[in-house]
Amino acid sequence: MTASSISVALATDQAAIAVTASALPLPTGAATAANQTAEISSLAAILSAIQSGDAAISVTDRSGYINGGVASATVQSIGTQGWVPGDTLTLPMSAGVSSPAVLNVQSTQLGAVPTLVNAGSGGTNGAVTLTGTTGTGTRFTLSGTIAGGVLTAIGSISVAGNYTVNPTNLASEPVTGGGLTGAVVNLKMAILALGVTTPGVYAAPVTNPVTPTSTSGSGVGATVNLATFTPLSTQVATSNAGRQYLAIRNESASANLGVSLSGAAAFGSLGTTTFYPSGGGYEWAANRVPSNAISVIGQVAFQQFTAWEG
Repeated sequence: MTASSISVALATDQAAIAVTASALPLPTGAATAANQTAEISSLAAILSAIQSGDAAISVTDRSGYINGGVASATVQSIGTQGWVPGDTLTLPMSAGVSSPAVLNVQSTQLGAVPTLVNAGSGGTNGAVTLTGTTGTGTRFTLSGTIAGGVLTAIGSISVAGNYTVNPTNLASEPVTGGGLTGAVVNLKMAILALGVTTPGVYAAPVTNPVTPTSTSGSGVGATVNLATFTPLSTQVATSNAGRQYLAIRNESASANLGVSLSGAAAFGSLGTTTFYPSGGGYEWAANRVPSNAISVIGQVAFQQFTAWEG
């Protein structure tokens, strides 16, 4: 090892060299007091923006029930004067009704025992069954009594009839039976069956019976029961470009909920998705939130859903 060593002589007579730090050149962007101040300011701005974005979102409860339209109605009180097939009945506005239903008279029947106008002649004395002679449908029959060849009494209604076109002249309806000729009675027609012209928009079931606010004809005295409702597409929220949060949940234990981000919701239609019963739903947040108007529809009217918008 010593044989391969090289002798080195260290200089010991060199004077000290002065170094001034301020004279050294700094690279571009080097840390200086000024640059550090600017960086701190930029970081503070970034932090503020992050904290602002993380601030709590104000959420609005959009929960509710699927609207319903009247699908069928029955007569609760038949009314006893002037009803004609084709007459319409407009139902009242009330709490939860956006648009009232309009019903129509599909058929009529006798509303009361007819009164005698002309006793006729040539009849066989005794009990008699009288039958109406005009109108379209099942014609009424009555019990009566003939004495002295003429109709002396009208007893009771045996068959009230089922008319899609009323007898021709309600004040003077000819009747036959027991060999009578020229016997005439006065009729009062009542509602037998109802149809739906306009289903209306109802947020909740109404209390039956319902009294119409107006009719197209001269019929009076009828009240109705709203029997069944069809579910209608129900808007949860209008379009909102500033929306940051959206959630929808199906609260029904047995019925599906349809949700649409495009137009009205309708099961089986393009643009309507299905949420299953007992809490099926979806939540949108951050940059995934749609700005569309939101509509829902249930399998049954007045089905409950939960929705929030922020």
